[in-house]
Order: sequence, then C-alpha cells, then structure tokens
Amino acid sequence: MVMHFKELPSTSSYLKEHIEGLPGFSVVRADYQTAGRGQRGNHWESESGSNLLMSMLFCPPAALHPSAQFLVSKAVSLAVLDVVDKYLGGLDVPEACVKWPNDIYVGDRKVAGILIENALQSADRIAHTVIGVGLNVNQRRFLSDAPNPASLAQYFGKDLPVNDVCAFLVDSLKRNLACLPENAAQISSRYKARLWRREGFHRYISRVASSSAAPTAVTQNEILSAGSCFEAEIIDVAADGPLSLRLRSGEVRVFNFKEVVPVIDNVTKGNKLIK
Repeated sequence: MVMHFKELPSTSSYLKEHIEGLPGFSVVRADYQTAGRGQRGNHWESESGSNLLMSMLFCPPAALHPSAQFLVSKAVSLAVLDVVDKYLGGLDVPEACVKWPNDIYVGDRKVAGILIENALQSADRIAHTVIGVGLNVNQRRFLSDAPNPASLAQYFGKDLPVNDVCAFLVDSLKRNLACLPENAAQISSRYKARLWRREGFHRYISRVASSSAAPTAVTQNEILSAGSCFEAEIIDVAADGPLSLRLRSGEVRVFNFKEVVPVIDNVTKGNKLIK
C-alpha cells in the first residue's frame, strides 16, 4: 500500500502518527515535505515534485533481535544502491557507494539519505521500524548549506520518472528486508563491498577525544583530540555499527555514530558536478 500526498510535514511523522492497523511494507510518499529530516536532525532539502521522499513501515520477524538494528540499516542502504545502480550502472560515472553508516554517494556526491527509527516492543523484540528515504532524482539546483548534494538526473543527463523510481525502490526494500535475519551474512558482505572509501588512506576529523582503542603492533599511542584531522583506512564495520579505522601509525580506533566525519576534497558549494 502506497499513500501519496502532495505535501506533508514529514512522511515518517505521518506514518508514525497513523501506524495503528497498517500492514508491513506500507509506504507514505510526499511530493514535498515542509519539515523533512535527515540524520542528526538536519533539514532535508528537496524541490517540490523533483525527488523521491518516502517512508516505509517494516515489521521485523520475532527472530530479529534489537541488537540487529544496524542489519536493517545495511539492508536499506543496499536497497537504495540497487535503485542507483539501475539508472546509473554502466554509465561513465563514479561508483555508487554507502558512506558509513547509511548515506548513498556517487563518487563524492550525496544522492540519498536514510533515517531509520526503531520502536522496541521489549528488550528482545523490535516492534516496528520506520524507514525514511530521501533520494534526489531530478533536482538540479541545491540551495541549502549541504556541501555536496547531487541527483540521479545530473548524472543520467535527463529527468527520470519519479513514480517508476519509487516503485523500484519499494520492491527493492521488500526484497532486501523480507529475508532478515536469514540473509544477514550476505547483507553484511555486500554492505562492506560497497563502502565508500573502502580502500586506501583518507582524511577524517574526530569529533571526540580518542586514544588507542585496540591493541596494535606499535608502541606509540597517538592521541586524537576533538577536532583532530588524521589519515586512516577502513578496517571493519561491527555488527552493531561502529567503524574501525587504522591510523598511519598502525593504531586502530573504533568510532560510534557521529564521532568521526570524513574530509571531502575538491567538492565546492554549488551545482556543478565534480566527478
């Protein structure tokens, strides 16, 4: 079931307010949101009618323990990647990837954001999950302070049918979520294979003070103060979400959500695509 509105404050808020009695995989979609939200409470910019703004209700099976909440996030990220691959796969454009934990990038440009809100029924049961997705489809001018937005149409070269994009995403979400937790290993493997900057050293900024979080082969203990810029490579993403990075010194640090941000070079504010 897809409920389509011209305008809503927020598709996720509407879904949560009317959740009673709705079947799993119910979808709320809006052409425009007056109070659309991204991660960390940020406003999600979207031109009216240009993009896909939707939320889906997921009712996990009893076997999906609350400790597997990040598994849902990975499955949703892969579902959105499936959509991007459908339209941009085979074109001479940068690879679509998941920027940890669940932003969708094409090269160094953000084309989609995901906001997942879990409600727990008990300590060992997820009651339901509200999955919010904002996918930039046809917008070409971005006016917010977001440093690196892009849309599928900017890469594809012409407008895409938003209704078709929505239908494909809904089907992809159902496919990726329906078999949880049985396909957990496959989901995790695919997620790691599509991580943005999964190879090589890149620059990051620590938002928290950090010293060595894991035993290493070196004796130097490199202390990172809040605001420190450092180079590191991705080692792993834990089952519950934390990101492990190896510094140039060889030390390994583990960061939770919001504790580290990447430095994105050669991206300027504006509407010109940098490939």
